[in-house]
Amino acid sequence: MSSLNSYIDHFKKIYVAEEVRHLRRLETALQRLRHLPVIYIDDKGEIPGEDMNSHTLFISGSKGETVGHCPASRGHLCCNYITVDLYLGCILNCSYCIMKSYLNFAPITIYLDTEVAIKRIIEIAENNKDRTIRVGTGEVGDSLLLDPVFRLSEDFIRALSPFANIFLELKTKTHFVDHLLGLENKGNTVIGFSLNPEKLINRYEGIAGTLAERIQAARKSVEHGYLVSFHFDPLFLTGDWQHQYAQTISSLKDIPQDKIAWISLGTMRYTKELKQKMGSQDFLLEEFIPCRDGKYRYLQKTRSGVYRYILKQIRKRWRSPIPVYLCMESQAVWRNVFGRLPHEIAELSAIFKEARGVACASNQGRII
Repeated sequence: MSSLNSYIDHFKKIYVAEEVRHLRRLETALQRLRHLPVIYIDDKGEIPGEDMNSHTLFISGSKGETVGHCPASRGHLCCNYITVDLYLGCILNCSYCIMKSYLNFAPITIYLDTEVAIKRIIEIAENNKDRTIRVGTGEVGDSLLLDPVFRLSEDFIRALSPFANIFLELKTKTHFVDHLLGLENKGNTVIGFSLNPEKLINRYEGIAGTLAERIQAARKSVEHGYLVSFHFDPLFLTGDWQHQYAQTISSLKDIPQDKIAWISLGTMRYTKELKQKMGSQDFLLEEFIPCRDGKYRYLQKTRSGVYRYILKQIRKRWRSPIPVYLCMESQAVWRNVFGRLPHEIAELSAIFKEARGVACASNQGRII
């Protein structure tokens, strides 16, 4: 994987909203980007058309409500994940990235003012003291790709660490964790790593980190007091996928099970809009069917078999129950895989309990 400097070199120009000129961290961030020209503007609309692309950084304040509920998927079980928008857009260029269907990545945006979002999360936590609140910053951009420059995650870790019921997840396909290792109070912060076998990373995940780099970053995170999570999502059924995924899970043998907050599983899925932007991909030759939420998935029987296989490999690696859940799946698939629904599984019941005041939008009915 490229170094952080090579990612920074991807950018050609910075536009800064006047509303954040007073923020202390702006000066520090611009020092790290001092090779780039900086233009101050009052509104994003002032950015000229030729700079409306992923080579431009736009540093803004807040677009309003940056804390919300994971959009979930109609007809699928919702895990009640709360999302925070910090980094909007990504330059990793994964071929299957769902954001390609609803974001134009023009320009890559950083919401530099974290105060409002932090206050909202604390409010939710205080109104749900009896419940686990999972908050993630990787919904519309990689949590850590640009974080060594802007250091937004530090604000959240420091502010949320005193709250025992908040689990803050920073999800990434990079190995950029070094800037977070020295923080004293980490609370329940979870560094989440999206994983695939190395062959599939090379084929589908653009310029993201190698499998070895991500696993090494996970080890460092654990050694410095963080919890970690792993996301096998999306799972691909190409070639000798069983062997590849078994090897990938085996490579996590040095991660203590009591340091793993959760593991999620999800098979490849896409919308019509995303398919148009993915171009010719070999995994699209597999059999996919349209589901009620408008996304195309492998057949239910196929998905269930895949999940059971991956779950078996996880249980072989770590004997004690680690929370393993399915992302955007139906009740039928949950029953096929676990024999139960998540609220009936001891290690998952807390995760799937809905937070008061943050309603899940998904319809939790049955689908194909």
